[in-house]
Amino acid sequence: MISSKKYVDETLKKNNLIANKALGQNFLVESDIASYIVNSANISNDSLVIEVGPGLGALSEFILPLAKKLILFEIDDKMVNILKNTFINFSNLEIYHVDFLKVDLDNFLKQIDRNIYKNIIFISNLPYYITSKILNKIIINNYDINKIVVMMQKEVGQKILKPEKKDYNLLSVILDYQYDVSIVKYVSKNSYLPRPLIDSIVLKFEKIKPRYFIDFTNLVNICNTLFAYRRKTLLNNLKKIGFTNKEIIDKLQKINLDANLRIEQLSINNIIDIATFFNVNN
Repeated sequence: MISSKKYVDETLKKNNLIANKALGQNFLVESDIASYIVNSANISNDSLVIEVGPGLGALSEFILPLAKKLILFEIDDKMVNILKNTFINFSNLEIYHVDFLKVDLDNFLKQIDRNIYKNIIFISNLPYYITSKILNKIIINNYDINKIVVMMQKEVGQKILKPEKKDYNLLSVILDYQYDVSIVKYVSKNSYLPRPLIDSIVLKFEKIKPRYFIDFTNLVNICNTLFAYRRKTLLNNLKKIGFTNKEIIDKLQKINLDANLRIEQLSINNIIDIATFFNVNN
């Protein structure tokens, strides 16, 4: 099994490699956990799976027998070479040596034939240092991805599950708008080589029909304005995007909000209500 201490040790030594701290490389060495994570995604033979940062292929090993196609994005050229040799006999695999954050994912996904691939699933043991950037890339841009299963720093995952008002951001609102988020598994730091300083959590994000009748683009535009000026009042915030004092006060009264409230005082439901009554798409 790739996800074993013996395999990781031997493979790194064979290739004269050490884990690259700058790339956040910590290799999963528990095959039961790797299998559990992959199985939680309910991959079928009409699924296309995108995996970012596969490393030596701990998750890939379990994905390949299940998916119609697996696409790997790996930034480390040494890992790419190992992956190509490891999975040389799999015809349903594509490997891209690239920084995923620089990929034009919109164009990439538009080229996928959805008559062939009924589900697009994103899986990753995310490097801690780019967790937020990757989640923002694939969720805030509203890409046509049905399911996301990712491992991340435990504390980050807990904030995503139960954010405090001061931590609300655009991601928090979009998750409330059209995702079911659940815990797949907690993973001990002892399950990695080298061992990180903190434990991890695996979360599953399943895209659903939007819970609210709001245009997605309008929701994003409103949230970007509100969160850019957290300490300002609603009145001052909404004036920045072209509404008059009277328009702001009248609309806020309809949703029982004081124009002098600051963004950090709002609940996600309040933010959804504001996006419902204020249209900035025109």
